[in-house]
Amino acid sequence: MNATFASPRRIAALFRAAVFGMCTLVAACGGRTDAPPPIDLGGAGTAPTITRQPVDETVAIGQTAMFSVTASGDATLAYQWQRGGTAIAGATADSFTTPATALADSGAFFTVVVSNGVGSVTSTAATLTVSAIAPVLTITQQPMGVGVVTGAMASFTVAGTCSSGTLGVHWQRSQGGAAFADIAGATAATYGVATTLADNGAQYRAVLDCSGQSATPSSTATLTVTAPGTVTLTPTPVIGLSSGLAVTAQAYGIDQVADGSFVFVSGSQVQRLSADLSIITPVAGAYFAGSADGPAATASFSGAEGVVHDGAGNLFVTDSGNHTIRRIATDGTVTTIAGMAGVSGSADGAGSAARFNNPVGIALGPDGDLYVADTQNHLVRRVTVGGVVTTYAGSTQGYAEGPAATAQFNMPSGIAVASNGDVIVTDFANSRVRRIVRAGNAAGSVETLAGNGTSTAPYPDGVGTAAVIRDPSGIVLRGNTVVLQDLGGLLRQIDLATAAVTTITGARTLGAGYADGPLGAARLGGAGGIALAPNGGYVVATPSGGIATVSAAGDVRTIATARAFGVVPGGTGVLAQMPLALYKQNTVNIPQGVGVDPAGNIVLAEGLENDVRRISPTGAVTLVAGLAGSTGNGVDGTGSAAQFRSIGPSIVSDGAGVLYVADSNAVRRIGTDNAVTTLAGSIATSGALNGLGAAARFSVVAGLAVGPSGDVFACDPNNHAVRRIDAAGNVTTYFGVLGQTGNADGPVATARLNFPSSLAFMPDGSLLVADYGSVRRITPDGSSITTIYTVTGAAAAGKIVLAPDGSIYFGGDVSNLLSHGLYKLAPGASTPTVVVPWDSLGPRLGSDSSVRVNSIDGMALLGPNQLVVLTGGQMITISVP
Repeated sequence: MNATFASPRRIAALFRAAVFGMCTLVAACGGRTDAPPPIDLGGAGTAPTITRQPVDETVAIGQTAMFSVTASGDATLAYQWQRGGTAIAGATADSFTTPATALADSGAFFTVVVSNGVGSVTSTAATLTVSAIAPVLTITQQPMGVGVVTGAMASFTVAGTCSSGTLGVHWQRSQGGAAFADIAGATAATYGVATTLADNGAQYRAVLDCSGQSATPSSTATLTVTAPGTVTLTPTPVIGLSSGLAVTAQAYGIDQVADGSFVFVSGSQVQRLSADLSIITPVAGAYFAGSADGPAATASFSGAEGVVHDGAGNLFVTDSGNHTIRRIATDGTVTTIAGMAGVSGSADGAGSAARFNNPVGIALGPDGDLYVADTQNHLVRRVTVGGVVTTYAGSTQGYAEGPAATAQFNMPSGIAVASNGDVIVTDFANSRVRRIVRAGNAAGSVETLAGNGTSTAPYPDGVGTAAVIRDPSGIVLRGNTVVLQDLGGLLRQIDLATAAVTTITGARTLGAGYADGPLGAARLGGAGGIALAPNGGYVVATPSGGIATVSAAGDVRTIATARAFGVVPGGTGVLAQMPLALYKQNTVNIPQGVGVDPAGNIVLAEGLENDVRRISPTGAVTLVAGLAGSTGNGVDGTGSAAQFRSIGPSIVSDGAGVLYVADSNAVRRIGTDNAVTTLAGSIATSGALNGLGAAARFSVVAGLAVGPSGDVFACDPNNHAVRRIDAAGNVTTYFGVLGQTGNADGPVATARLNFPSSLAFMPDGSLLVADYGSVRRITPDGSSITTIYTVTGAAAAGKIVLAPDGSIYFGGDVSNLLSHGLYKLAPGASTPTVVVPWDSLGPRLGSDSSVRVNSIDGMALLGPNQLVVLTGGQMITISVP
């Protein structure tokens, strides 16, 4: 009898076919008879079979839905759930639970692919139906009214349940009959606020919902705030500021890692910018240079330049000052993989036997090796992750094309590796971008991709060598293009197929510096690193500008700056989080300005950094306008696209929330949209001239006030006058004679001002003037002036504020050597009382007789009998009985 031999693999295949045929006939294997058959991948064993298919689900809006499957087969089964045929990230179990559903999810269908080493099978589709029945929300705890003494924290709590979906909470506030408005970020069950007297009578409520449905407001809780029994000095609440986690020095290399965050090098530290661009945290290294390996907190670098990551999450850093290549493991441990710290050279070799000379750029190739721009050796080096170093291309300093071994570079800086292995190099001192063509597993020829070796403005675009690229540095690949920074302050793009060079952003005609704004207005301030960002944009690191985003359209917005304040570690973090740059005792005379807008927000004009920030009643800080550390003749623009020259010492708000700030010899206007315009005067040129807008001249603008008609009044101390600016920017002299000094009272024709420094309007339209040691009042029609108090002894009127009860608060500023404390002149009184005594070591906080202030650098009314004061490098709240 003849027999045919069947292998075990063939027998298994025949068995699976027979079982599948039986299931098809009797539909006995579960699910639907139209389920697709398993795909046999040709391996030994049994491919997956679905024994229980996913079933349709119907849920109410806001609920989750769960789909599951049961399958059998050899070895470990793998699952991948799909929605509409597209894989769902992370859905790799035998069941899948959707997020909270919305009506838009109704009709979606879900399948799952089950696989093993033998084959795979796709389930039948299960359909999701979402019912429009809204979930039931029940508030189980209503917020209660709270009474506190000013300065204390007040908290409100709410609780609720949902029949389906997730409970959401958003607190709202109303005061003085105004409509309830959302409080930014107040989404927890308990909301706390540091109180001021201005909060008295404020009402709070929470709006609760169930996954966005069934929104219901809670009952209203009223806040009662009473004055203290004695004068109280407390720190003004400020939250969200960086504390040492900052851009500590000039930024260079930057790389986006797998979690979406950006790692960058800053001086001798490696730091991380979160994916949402909201906070900077340390990765490894210290403020001071060194060369130590070890844990992140004790490791040190010396002038690190480039950074790149591998698939395992390790970071590789060119430690330029140490002439080494360093690795930062995922746990933060730093090791030196190639080169010897402090020893330069150009030797190939393994580990510490290799030598570099100020390596800068670093990139990871598709072969898993590192490629390094060895700048001062004028070479491109290849480094295995194990630390074996070979010279990949280059010979001696110069410029030459041709074979890799004889080609020449001149200070190669940035480096990137294409998917085909070609290495793209920014040849800094040659003002060219070079390409090292891959030849098998080695370097082939070196050719110039773009740039003609010149560096003459205006750096025209063009094809290949027709373009001028001045000293290119940081480089990154996106698809078939390479994007780089150059020392002309431009961000350039080169098409790798055509060599066409175009400009993404930057300004060819505005000169040096850095500025936010669109293409043609933005200035990147130097050549640094560049990383890809979502939506076709980039994140760039520049030596003078810090960290900035660049949109696909070329709009530049600064995230963080490398300002240092002259302290260690100092620096600034993300712009909204940067430490407040307040005047400090015994430092240079830098003006500061503080004001309060109609919503109760504190607005701070920081003369040390030339920016304006807003502090909400809860202490949250946001940037209003200005770019930290910028100088020059000022730039109009919105938010960080605006620049100031020397802001302070005054910032005020009108009734609509429009801000006016003194900026050198001009008055700048900041709209409610944070758009900055120059209302009047010339930032660059002082003088004594009335006129329209930019034609007018001031000699340093000091105190500001907004009059009943909306006109802005400005102290012009060096011209001994108070000036008036209407809505169109027309400047006239309101009181005094330009260039004539004195302190005579009387009609405007004969009266004179000395050095007016601060202004405040009284309810009847009279204008109070702090005039170098005197408090003076100009009549509502501006026809005459009367001195109502002249300083004798220690009290000096440098800053002045009018309280609702008619009391006048005044104190000195940094320009007045007679500054001794805070004083109050009650209505009808001829002699002021000491509110808070002066102390050269102040301020001293508290509520007893030891409270003190230093020179008062800025002051504004925060609420009834409550002031916010800048003194001794601090911002404090002074509450008066």
